[in-house]
Amino acid sequence: MKSHITRRHALRSIGSLISLPFLESMLPSGLLAATATKPPVRLVWLYAGSGMFMPTYKPALTGRAWHESKELPASANVMGSNYKVAGELKPLGTLEPLLPFKDDVSILSGLLHAGAFTRGTVVRHGQDPMCHLTAVDLFRTPGVASRNGVSIDQVAARHLGQDTRIPSLAFSHDRGMTISCTDTGSPIPADWNPTEVFNRLFTGPSAADKAMAETRFRQKKSVLDSVIAQTAKLKGSVGAGDRERLDEYLTRLREIEVRAEQSRKWDAVELPPIPAGAKSPKEISGAGQSLSLGNVQAAAGNFGPRIRLILDMLVLALQTDQTRVATAILGHMGDVYKEEKLNESYHGYTHKISEPGGQIGMATLDRFRIGHVAYLLEKMKAIKEVDGSTLLDNSLVHFGGGMGTWHESTDLANLIAGHGGGRLKLGEHIQFKQEPLANLYVMMLQAAGVPVKTFVDSKGPLGIA
Repeated sequence: MKSHITRRHALRSIGSLISLPFLESMLPSGLLAATATKPPVRLVWLYAGSGMFMPTYKPALTGRAWHESKELPASANVMGSNYKVAGELKPLGTLEPLLPFKDDVSILSGLLHAGAFTRGTVVRHGQDPMCHLTAVDLFRTPGVASRNGVSIDQVAARHLGQDTRIPSLAFSHDRGMTISCTDTGSPIPADWNPTEVFNRLFTGPSAADKAMAETRFRQKKSVLDSVIAQTAKLKGSVGAGDRERLDEYLTRLREIEVRAEQSRKWDAVELPPIPAGAKSPKEISGAGQSLSLGNVQAAAGNFGPRIRLILDMLVLALQTDQTRVATAILGHMGDVYKEEKLNESYHGYTHKISEPGGQIGMATLDRFRIGHVAYLLEKMKAIKEVDGSTLLDNSLVHFGGGMGTWHESTDLANLIAGHGGGRLKLGEHIQFKQEPLANLYVMMLQAAGVPVKTFVDSKGPLGIA
């Protein structure tokens, strides 16, 4: 006979329940799958920069038979009418790793990220990651680069992050990149070292470190209170431009204050036990450093293993309910994949797509990156929740970027995976007519119970059955 744990007892013992937030023994007999006790919806955004070779990515067929496409897509914008696809490349060659998950994935064509790609003074390759999750038109003021906005993952974290130790996690295979931004548009540094993330999830600081952190928190709070009061008083005696700058400064101070409070409330709660089979990853050399176009070889050869370890940490964080919001960068323009026997950067191949070598290079790396997506989905589908569903059933995973075959392309590579706690039935290729990508973001948040109706240029949730 299983004993029943009351909600009051669960709250008293929250430290031991963080990794298993929906224990069977907490549910009334016979109500294991009751709606009120369904697992939460998790949201994940995956990004790969510099484009996608669309002829081998985009299915020629729409609907549920997309995986049966035998021809290349007929859209001129996919490649351009003056170019011929290399004979070695086959339809759906890029998406092949996802075929085992065809009922868990929908391919989304024809979405537009208009504001993020208004032509301006910022180079397109920098503009893409900056605006991928913010959708902000950086050049809404002609000739002037304007301030970025908050990224959609942080909008989600405001609501979903209140119930988890870590409001959101941002991962990157390269320590110099991030796609997440605060309310004021400031970049949020991404985690790039899998070992450090594992320790953060399951080891935590020592008692002495916690005591020092508490002292620092009290000192910082005292300073913040004083600065905020003085700055607010100063606002009344300066001009409009200075008031705007002071407002931004105050907002950043409040962001620091909120993050500190969020972190502090979990200090007395035990970290979750390590799930069975999981262990601290070994350090991987040769990757994770900032790359530049002048030194694209510096981190070559180990991107694959590092990205897989990062995704392992992402799954562990979701599985143990330490966060319900995560982002991960799977690649960018400077990457050189020695493990795929390719010696040129991804960006280099994008400028050679009139040649078979450039096309094959792009398509090879695209398939490699989609393989990482498939790896993540496999991991998530293997994790059972207490109601019999899987982690993937109770998640929404977006993969995409702001470029297609061409830097100026409006035919973007996007897909959505998971079922949002049963709210979505995927498995289709859906062709949209230049609807904002931000509509997809709104749909994801609404599926997770976040009360948003629009986001930047969004006109409402994307229509996906």
